[in-house]
Amino acid sequence: MKHFFLPAALVLSAFTAHAQKGSIYLGGQAGFNSTSTTFDNGNTSTTTSKASNWSFSPEVGTFLTNQVQLGVGFTFSGSRLETPASNMNLTAITKRYGGTVYGRYFFGEGNFRPFLGLNVSLLPGNSRTERSGFANSTTRSTTFDVGANLNAGFAYGLTKRLAILGSFGTFGFQNSVAKEDGTNNKTTTTNFGLNVNTLGNLFTIGVYYTLTKPTE
Repeated sequence: MKHFFLPAALVLSAFTAHAQKGSIYLGGQAGFNSTSTTFDNGNTSTTTSKASNWSFSPEVGTFLTNQVQLGVGFTFSGSRLETPASNMNLTAITKRYGGTVYGRYFFGEGNFRPFLGLNVSLLPGNSRTERSGFANSTTRSTTFDVGANLNAGFAYGLTKRLAILGSFGTFGFQNSVAKEDGTNNKTTTTNFGLNVNTLGNLFTIGVYYTLTKPTE
């Protein structure tokens, strides 16, 4: 069995290397990953599944104090899972949209500043499952995700305006509900624990640039 995994994440936002009360930043986060699983018996090679995920989340925020950062992100995301088989191909497509509110508390002064953060998100959306081959059918569902996580990370100031920031999930909760349209069928999935990937990639790193400072 062979696996192929290609993740990509980009964060472009505004951050102050020496955070000041009243600083305002704009920006966002974008990410994409693709996974392919192949089974090889020595004679033939067969792809058993292909999956891809993408997300885009513009954001805006400010520093309430020199240590406390508050922001909101508007999230658009989607996924596609293909499971080919000898008598039926299954394709599941999901799209979500919503928002995330987050806060971070930065420690210390200077160029390197660790932080602790809290994220809360609400993501309504919809999904479509297509079956083709022996029998053709399409199932549509309405989805709703709610999640929260505690995270930690660091910011490092490269200049007075330019910095890099890395963060990773540490402890999280996510509840996902999918209700099939026109029926009473409902599926609920709950994740809770350490390193739960509730609000994006487990680890992200990006570049932040300050747009306005209190003295401007």
